[in-house]
Amino acid sequence: MSKGRVLYIDDSEVFLERVRTALGDAGYEVVATTQTVGAARHLAGCDLVLVDYHMPGFDGASVLASLRAAVEKSEQKPSFYLYTSNKAIASDYSILGFDGALQHKGDDRALVPQVDAAMRMRKLRALSAARSAGTGGRG
Repeated sequence: MSKGRVLYIDDSEVFLERVRTALGDAGYEVVATTQTVGAARHLAGCDLVLVDYHMPGFDGASVLASLRAAVEKSEQKPSFYLYTSNKAIASDYSILGFDGALQHKGDDRALVPQVDAAMRMRKLRALSAARSAGTGGRG
């Protein structure tokens, strides 16, 4: 049984394979692509989207804007996380429009615990939203 579906967008084939392997071994279903244009076709059923910030022709914030537009009317929206080793960019994740940031890009041992935590946060947000909807926002 899968722990969740993750879409990872990066211009580096090396990082795509490393993330695919690390998360796949940890029980996640992973779709990894270098395609920034058209990546929205992979969003169906995704729980978490990881986006590299520095890519040729686009930055992560531009890619994020197009992905958010693609799921705007969708009932199930994934969480969008920046994946970077640049601490300054990571600290600006919310200004850039991301739900969070995974740091230490390239450290495969740090990746899985960070994704596990992001998935827990996603579940907690969903529970909180459901609870608020069930109580009319009074609880």
